[in-house]
Amino acid sequence: MDEDSTANTFVFADHLILDESPTRDFYKSMMQGLIHKNNNVLGVIQGFSSLILMDEVPASIKENVEQMRDSATNASDLAKVILTAAGCARVTPEVVSLSDLLPYFERSAREVCEKCGVTLQFNARPGLPSIHADGNRVMDILNELIKNAAEAAAGIPDGEVAIDILPPGEASPAQDNRIDFFIRNSSVDISPEKIREFFLPFHGSKSAEHFGIGLTTAGVLAGQMNMRLGLRSVEGTTTAWLSLPAA
Repeated sequence: MDEDSTANTFVFADHLILDESPTRDFYKSMMQGLIHKNNNVLGVIQGFSSLILMDEVPASIKENVEQMRDSATNASDLAKVILTAAGCARVTPEVVSLSDLLPYFERSAREVCEKCGVTLQFNARPGLPSIHADGNRVMDILNELIKNAAEAAAGIPDGEVAIDILPPGEASPAQDNRIDFFIRNSSVDISPEKIREFFLPFHGSKSAEHFGIGLTTAGVLAGQMNMRLGLRSVEGTTTAWLSLPAA
């Protein structure tokens, strides 16, 4: 696979490499403080809602209290992922062995695809070098990408997902020393303009049950770890390309 012939068809999340400046530090502190205060309020709502539900209350009131408790729980879950999507998550790059990481990733990907009712092809070249990254955060990115792929493929008759993991020189130039993950799925055709919207927070084509910041989170984490994330849609196949630095 030649990078020059494929890269120009991808829409990359390069704009999500956030500025590391004093202003950026200010907004990180502001966001972390805001989420902390917000979670304190949500904790009180959840606690008192649970106490009320322990008593015998009319059905109409019980339904309202349950909605209040569920809303507070959802808001608390959103607060956790907002910090990561805003670039406030702690990232500690180190040497990560792909021989240790990939079995876990493959198992997780198969579980997601099985749940969505789609088939998965998993192809990793033997003898892949280690990467320089935060192992947990890499899994966060890959999990977001595989969830997107499986859910999109589930909406297509006989939809499927395929993952290819290539060593330096097969997709990216050998001198760049990068490992390339390609996650492909059956999908409707998506315009480049729509793909750009997918990287925006709270934009997406999924139901209201989703927060709409999965690709934002993946793009921001990729930027924090010197990775590059791109998407393209061609002839009924959507491909996510995650390029990681080898150790």
